[in-house]
Amino acid sequence: MSYIALYRAFRPQTFSEIVGQDHVSKTLKNALKSNRVAHAYLFCGPRGTGKTSSAKILAKAVNCLEPVDGEPCNMCPNCQAVNEGNFLDVLEIDAASNRGIDEIRDIRDKVKFAPSQGKFKVYIIDEVHMLTAEAFNALLKTLEEPPAHVIFILATTEPQKIPLTVLSRCQRFDFRKISTKEIREHLEEITNKEKITISPSALNIITRKANGGMRDAISILDQCIAFSGNNIENEDVEKVLGTLGEEQILEISTAILEGDLNRTLTLVNHYLQSGKDIKEIVQDLIEHFRELLLIKISPASELISLSPEILEKKKLQAEKLSVAQLGQFVLKLTEIEKELRWSSQPQILVEAGLVELILAKHSVTKPAGAGVSEEPRETKRNLTQSVHKAPLKKSSGPTGETTGEKKTSSPPEKTKLTANISEIKKVWPNILEKVKQKRITTYAFLVEAQPVSLLDGELVLSFPQSHKFHRDKVQQLENKELLQAIIKEIAGLEVQIKCILEGEERKENNTPKDTGNSIIEQALELFGGDIVEIKD
Repeated sequence: MSYIALYRAFRPQTFSEIVGQDHVSKTLKNALKSNRVAHAYLFCGPRGTGKTSSAKILAKAVNCLEPVDGEPCNMCPNCQAVNEGNFLDVLEIDAASNRGIDEIRDIRDKVKFAPSQGKFKVYIIDEVHMLTAEAFNALLKTLEEPPAHVIFILATTEPQKIPLTVLSRCQRFDFRKISTKEIREHLEEITNKEKITISPSALNIITRKANGGMRDAISILDQCIAFSGNNIENEDVEKVLGTLGEEQILEISTAILEGDLNRTLTLVNHYLQSGKDIKEIVQDLIEHFRELLLIKISPASELISLSPEILEKKKLQAEKLSVAQLGQFVLKLTEIEKELRWSSQPQILVEAGLVELILAKHSVTKPAGAGVSEEPRETKRNLTQSVHKAPLKKSSGPTGETTGEKKTSSPPEKTKLTANISEIKKVWPNILEKVKQKRITTYAFLVEAQPVSLLDGELVLSFPQSHKFHRDKVQQLENKELLQAIIKEIAGLEVQIKCILEGEERKENNTPKDTGNSIIEQALELFGGDIVEIKD
């Protein structure tokens, strides 16, 4: 006989064997015991959480000749035929490949025929959200008033794609992600039955990578058994999945927290050279800093599932960061993960992201109690001094004659504070951090902005071409006033904010500046005359 994959060999055969879905199992068992079985069910939830298995168990239970307390007996001919896939009255349909109106019409034409073997004819339609709109419409009438001998069980991972008219005709059951504790206990049960030895750390890696799906967890275990035989260590799982072990995660996270750029990038390159997957590295770091965040918030949280030794090491790391910093780490790494799918240079993207993360942590934020960095105060003094020292050129009249100190007909010539824009750039991360503390939404709009020039009290912020929405939001009065107040607080400058898109600054530089007297000069050219200065 050919080999049967572990997830098929250990597929649940009764409601009591389904892991982590007690709310579903209990409801269906009670419905069977009280003979209140509905004509249509919708099972929805993440992959590998037991939707199809529950559907098959329900199909067995309604056709079982000797049910026990709402459970199928698995001994009668009907139960055995369903288990072997030979029962004529249980039809499993894949909507991904049978999604058209013709297939649904075929079902509609056949439901009127009585069952040939059991009490009920059960249609299990998997991935039902893949049906076309026309197919759903063809199914509506049958779902609303099916024959008494027909039960429909619809399964999907995306219930939001199903028309409301279909949803309203079904009893809906939401399957949840299975906890790591329940997955680990079930895997231990499987390894004991299969006489497999597996280390606790290897089991932790598998449960973490399963992401709440029991089928994924069993499939990974099956793959590891094929790789290493009956004795599985954490190194074997790391090689199979291309993921980092707990010690490796602690090693690179320590380098990040210590601000050791060289060590961090060296470790990333080393892991890649040893066969690790760049996306897996980022995902492992996200999960690691999430665990640190949970430890920081509640060390006894049930969400944390770690060995005592690893937990103590992570507690030491969590003490070095605030909750806000850990949240920022998770957000930044998540942003890197999103960008990876579009990047042709994933290693460079990850390296640049980690450098940015380290620099932001060590140049902007300080440990709790340290207060605001001293750098803004020093820069504030420098900016104030540079403004006071900047010489103002005396303006000359329109005719070029000297008119004395009281002459005011022409505005003073703009003085370009070239030193100040570099100082503004230096404290820009501090400004962003302060904005973030005051109003997180304004901070989100400002993240991609860069200060490009400071001229006569006007600070120009440049946004990428794709961030026009962010530019428009920052230009709103409440956001501009907040930013101006924070710049005054940190840099000691009263500025007006101007927001532009990349490329507009070059266009402005190429456009001749208005002298302020262009209208007067045009009038003189057209009509002639003299300029008369009136003095008080």
